[in-house]
Amino acid sequence: MKGMYQPIDDYIDYTDPLWAGMAEAAEYFALSDKHFAIVTDVTFKSVVPYNRRVIDEWGFDDPAELYYNDEWTWEVFYEMCIEFSDPDENRYALDGWYYVNSICEESTGSTIIKKDSDGHFYADLDDPLIEIAENMIYDLVKNDCVYHEGNDYWAGRNGFVYGSGTKEGLCLFWICDTSGFTMTVEEMNQIWGDIEAGEIMFVPLPRYENGDGVYYLNAIPSGYMICTGAENPDGAVLLASCERFKIVDPTVIDIDKKQLKETYLWTDEMLDMLDECNRLVQENTIMYYTGDLGSGLDSTFSSLDWGINRSGASYSWAQLKETYGDRLDYYIDELNAQIDAYLDTGELVS
Repeated sequence: MKGMYQPIDDYIDYTDPLWAGMAEAAEYFALSDKHFAIVTDVTFKSVVPYNRRVIDEWGFDDPAELYYNDEWTWEVFYEMCIEFSDPDENRYALDGWYYVNSICEESTGSTIIKKDSDGHFYADLDDPLIEIAENMIYDLVKNDCVYHEGNDYWAGRNGFVYGSGTKEGLCLFWICDTSGFTMTVEEMNQIWGDIEAGEIMFVPLPRYENGDGVYYLNAIPSGYMICTGAENPDGAVLLASCERFKIVDPTVIDIDKKQLKETYLWTDEMLDMLDECNRLVQENTIMYYTGDLGSGLDSTFSSLDWGINRSGASYSWAQLKETYGDRLDYYIDELNAQIDAYLDTGELVS
């Protein structure tokens, strides 16, 4: 709406076999019938890595086995976190940043901010799945299952080094994307545990046991947008097409897997789970809207989304809705008015 990018519909046909798999993701970057992004791929964000030795020592069922048996649920995840955590022993089930959004807006398959078929946004604070997830986060924080230092719930063990405490059995699940544990074997063995001994594994986010039965992951798009006035849009489209072909080409996929196996010593089971996570996110493409919607809206959204954890469960989801609900609606109405003006007049938004 600010005129930074131009529509790509004259260049990319999302019904073409090369691009059809990205059609659903492309709708997240559309205004009315115009698309503004060449989406070349969709991968997943957060998964649940863990150390199998630690899981075994605690007598827990292996999350990977639970997943393949369709038993990896919020309830099972929550019970593990409760049993494992003991602040007196400096032992917390969860650490890092991602677990809040992962539970609330990824594993639910829903989002706090949604877009309707007309291209307008709206807040769905009363979504029952969001409410159940937020209440679970509240209970996890209240029961000292998330790492904190005193009243500082933004703290992370060892300065937020991904995986800290996992090897020592002080952290059960450091939820992150796979790049968080794709490191040299030496680093992996030092932080996460002995990958050469098969200690490291990961699973998708758990699903709600009374939901639709789908394991949801947050979709992370990659691709390109063409700047308004670009001198060579055809060149940009050719580059994107080459990248898309590379992504779907079996030979390139095999090379990537070979590197994970030979350089980073991923097991066949980890590689199979990687395929499984990619399948899940491409079959059910869900993205949640964050800071790209304007500073006022982003700030209000952040206060809602992180409010329970940041406050140390001083506020419930019901209290957060009451505090920030009207403000969220105000900024969304403002955004929708800008969208209407842009679509009706074609004039840019300042």
